[in-house]
Amino acid sequence: MAVYSGPGFVIVRGVPVLQSDSVELDIKSGNSRVKTLLLGDAGHSPGAVGVSVTVSGGIPQAGLEIDWPALTVAQTEVPLGFKLAGKTYNCVGDISDCKMSSGVDKANVQSMTFNGRLVNIV
Repeated sequence: MAVYSGPGFVIVRGVPVLQSDSVELDIKSGNSRVKTLLLGDAGHSPGAVGVSVTVSGGIPQAGLEIDWPALTVAQTEVPLGFKLAGKTYNCVGDISDCKMSSGVDKANVQSMTFNGRLVNIV
């Protein structure tokens, strides 16, 4: 049997986010397709590379592990690392969205979306 990589996780300002139940990294090239009348899809025009990271998880009874609402409202850049399969994708950007919810027979949960730029991969 094959052995697969362990769970990924996010690090914000050097602190691992321990209470997350889902993390996702989306890297976009920002390229624009160049289409012509006679050649059809003729290639691409390079764009600005961007990243989007989403994190969701339960809210501990003691309070928020990471204060995503405060980081969203602050509108400042934060360093964020996404660790998966032996690599760390270091990014800088802002928390653009934060969502919290509560419901009958459901855990209280929060999620956030980070948008920014990829600094390096180590």
